[in-house]
Amino acid sequence: MLRSTDPNPFAILEDADAIARATSAWETAWSYVEQGVPPDDRERQSQRMKFVIASVALGTEDTQEMANKAVQRFLAETRTRRP
Repeated sequence: MLRSTDPNPFAILEDADAIARATSAWETAWSYVEQGVPPDDRERQSQRMKFVIASVALGTEDTQEMANKAVQRFLAETRTRRP
């Protein structure tokens, strides 16, 4: 859940339906990667996943496709961030 001080990455989406699709895609994508994220880093990585979802949401309407693209991007970016 977003705290009031967290930026809302879904704010760039134009309507309630797009936000609902993005939220559903985030739930699916996050459930796929969550167990691989250290517990003390889950809140930050969950927020990062929301930004990834927002970026792919602009190019697709299908919730499952959005989730799949987000997981791929999230994992690819995670690999490049590690030392």
